[in-house]
Amino acid sequence: MELNRKAQHLRTVFLKYLISIAIGLVLTIGLSILILEVFYQFGYIVPANYTENLLISEKSKITSADYFDKSMLPDNTNYIFVSKNGEIEESNMRNDIEKKAINFHNREGASNYPLSFMEIKRPEGYLIISYYLRPYYTNPWMESHLPQINTLYLIMLMVFCFIMIFVITVIYSRRLTKELRPILVASEKISEQNLDFKIGKTSIKEFNVVINGLEKMQVELSESLKKNWEEEENRKSQISALTHDIKTPLSIVRGNAELLNDTELTEEQETYTNFIIKNSNRISDYVSALMMMNKSNKFDNLDLEEIDISNVVNRIMEIAREITLAYNFTLLESINFDDGKLMVDIKSLERAIQNIFSNAIEYSPAESLIELKIFSTSGILNVIVLDSGPGFSKEDLVHGTKQFYRGDKSRHSSTNYGLGLFISNEIIEKHGGKLFLNNRSDAKGAEVRILMPYL
Repeated sequence: MELNRKAQHLRTVFLKYLISIAIGLVLTIGLSILILEVFYQFGYIVPANYTENLLISEKSKITSADYFDKSMLPDNTNYIFVSKNGEIEESNMRNDIEKKAINFHNREGASNYPLSFMEIKRPEGYLIISYYLRPYYTNPWMESHLPQINTLYLIMLMVFCFIMIFVITVIYSRRLTKELRPILVASEKISEQNLDFKIGKTSIKEFNVVINGLEKMQVELSESLKKNWEEEENRKSQISALTHDIKTPLSIVRGNAELLNDTELTEEQETYTNFIIKNSNRISDYVSALMMMNKSNKFDNLDLEEIDISNVVNRIMEIAREITLAYNFTLLESINFDDGKLMVDIKSLERAIQNIFSNAIEYSPAESLIELKIFSTSGILNVIVLDSGPGFSKEDLVHGTKQFYRGDKSRHSSTNYGLGLFISNEIIEKHGGKLFLNNRSDAKGAEVRILMPYL
């Protein structure tokens, strides 16, 4: 997708946001002034010089009146009357303001804004009036309960500014969210590996750069998934071919073993032919299971049943003895477990155990020692298989239970397809257990530990 030439830079969007805020502030100040002007026009408040203008208009009347009467003074004023010899004859001012008024009369100080003074000369003396140059409410209740007009104006200005900034921020945030929507949708679909979609456009150049990157990621990920799918299909085909090819020689081996079993054999020969027949049947079961796994990649169809732990342990020991005997390995057993029951698919569990022993034998020196330890700890059955081989590499410990992992190719035969421990791990996990790979701490060799929970 090419960048939209009409798209704007992100800095332009933020500049517009700042300009909108500035215009909003100007409008807010204008609105606040307009509201105060309306209050002035309707007479709810009076301007700061209102009292001063009233005094000026009443000055001549106060000067020429036969007797001074404080009712001649406007509201919101105070006064002192000073005789010609400088004595205060009458006052309703506070002491601190009275001192300032005397200083004003004696020309020893000026008015202190917003406090102001006006002097009116009468025949019998001087009248000094104090008042404040600030706007007033015309309603006495409002004057006594509401903040001063200047303070009210500041509060109103701050509230309007906050509302204006909030509204403009919400508008721009919604616009940015709308512009980000194609990126968010694309990221979500890519994370879900849903790549069959078209990424939308935005009007911001920087966002379009990100969208271009997501489009490239979409294409590359789609090609990668397609390649992985093809490789997986190829692996499935190889497994299918392998399992199909195994069936014929396996049938020949089993058939000949059955024929041999019908002839006169020594007790030892009969034991070996029975081993061949039994394990041929197991291999046939494993091939069938491998074919099922190749279709679903999971062992989902386990036939779990409640079985005494003693029976499970006996089957594990039987498999261990058969496979070590067949390969001339020495088996050392350490068995000590608590009675109880397990939920198991015994055939699948046998398959897992046989794979673990096969792996141990493959990597151990010929005719060496294989150890089997079975014991109970806190309601868990522990099955441990220890070999005398080189042990697991660091890479083996991390990837050893993954499908088709083969580790160091120089350490195994070409017939190892990297399925043994993977299948064992899948089976154990389906039983609610865990399979761990470690290296022996007491000697050279590998350790495979299975943990199976009791019922």
